[in-house]
Amino acid sequence: MSSNMFKASVALVLGLAATSAFAVDACHDEMTKPRGNAHNVNGNQTGSISGTPWGFEQWSGGGSNSMKYYDNGTFEATWSNNNDYLARVGYRYGDNGPGVDHKTKHYTVDYKYTKQGTAQYGYIGVYGWTVNPQVEYYIVDDWYSKPNEQYIGKSRGTITVDGATYTIHAYLRQQEPSKTGTSTFLQIFSVRQTPRQCGHIDISAHFNKWDEMFTGQVAQLDGSKGGGSTTLKFGKVTEVMLMNEAGGGATGSVNYTYFDMSDNGKPSEPPKQIERSAFKSMTIPGTIEAEDFDNGNYGVTYSGVAGASGDDGDHSYRGEDYASVDIVKNGTGRAIGYTEADEWLEYTVDVKEAGEYDVVASVSNGNNKGTVTVKVGSAKADLSFNKTADWDTYEDATGKLTLAAGKQTVRITINTASTNVDYVKFSKPGASENPDQPASIAATKFQWTAGKTYQVFDLNGNALGTVKAEAGESLNKALKNKFQNAGVYMVKSGAASARVNVK
Repeated sequence: MSSNMFKASVALVLGLAATSAFAVDACHDEMTKPRGNAHNVNGNQTGSISGTPWGFEQWSGGGSNSMKYYDNGTFEATWSNNNDYLARVGYRYGDNGPGVDHKTKHYTVDYKYTKQGTAQYGYIGVYGWTVNPQVEYYIVDDWYSKPNEQYIGKSRGTITVDGATYTIHAYLRQQEPSKTGTSTFLQIFSVRQTPRQCGHIDISAHFNKWDEMFTGQVAQLDGSKGGGSTTLKFGKVTEVMLMNEAGGGATGSVNYTYFDMSDNGKPSEPPKQIERSAFKSMTIPGTIEAEDFDNGNYGVTYSGVAGASGDDGDHSYRGEDYASVDIVKNGTGRAIGYTEADEWLEYTVDVKEAGEYDVVASVSNGNNKGTVTVKVGSAKADLSFNKTADWDTYEDATGKLTLAAGKQTVRITINTASTNVDYVKFSKPGASENPDQPASIAATKFQWTAGKTYQVFDLNGNALGTVKAEAGESLNKALKNKFQNAGVYMVKSGAASARVNVK
């Protein structure tokens, strides 16, 4: 699999995916309207996008930056050493106008983008202002660093929108820059518990939830001057925009390749309720294939946040109900790929015998070293791995667990973004390995080093020959050049081994 460093997708977490109330799936569909001409934005500037109902805005608080938007509303931007940078596209009704009663509209947006960079803070999602009262609001679907309550206020509860859970925060900005100059104003945040980089947002559903939670409520708030009390109320909107914000010495870039915002959208349907059940019968000792997580709803048996596997994907294996999990054709057949940090999956298993077990997770990550956590009942182990040659080269992340006997739930948590997981194997110490899925507990981690010669086997343990690492040549390419045939190969160097999927 040619993995994407930054996961450019998160499928809809409605349990309905592309069959939901909205017709498009930005994570998989192409824009029906061509991107068209590029238009450069110079400096701090606002304006309209010709032929559309939308406007654009770029604002910078220092450093260097650039933004360009296209005829269909998609846009891209870069910035460097910026104290605060914003690029956004959407509805603008005038900073000093009366605003629009959001109850007379139904705002939605479908989007997809890639990003890179670092920032002390950064919010990606929907942004805007209201008047009467003046409120700055954010619907945060992704970030450059996870939003800190020090800057957005303590959680005031949760809401469920589009099948996902958002925490709600309110913060009081006191005598700070605003749309009307220096003033005191309220900030409201909806922060998605699991970040994503594509999908559908029912914006009006957030507005309506905020109305329910806040109208007429007087509350003591965290604030920029140490706090204070204010009446919580969401006013009339003066802008509703898809935006990217990064600050605190931020450097990075963003590229929106799908953008479709409407003020006449349809409310999202509630998720289809799926009764929890085992997808396959699983026992320990034994092997759990990562793609065979339990049947059930998002947030109950899995928290997959993707849908960008493209040609690598096996989209029919679990069907549209689970389109937010990227099952890729990789590893020893299928694997979970295009992952984000904190993504997890659960499995119902029967532990046949209590005692200590060796645990081996078959993983790959062409970007970084990292960890996966395997939890069985109350027992937990963090399994570490090195950066692999690519996403087609798998290594063993190993550990031990002491388990009780009986039916239990296994949770696999992917702690490091862009980690592929093929399977997790449980075996009694000293037990012989299944030749169909060799997974030796390596004394050393596998390293592909120029000049070394490696032994090559098939998955039944038959020796196929050797391959030599040439400078600048990937392991995958070396195997393809030597053996010509596609398939899964076991490559060994001493006690260390890796499984490589050659296509």
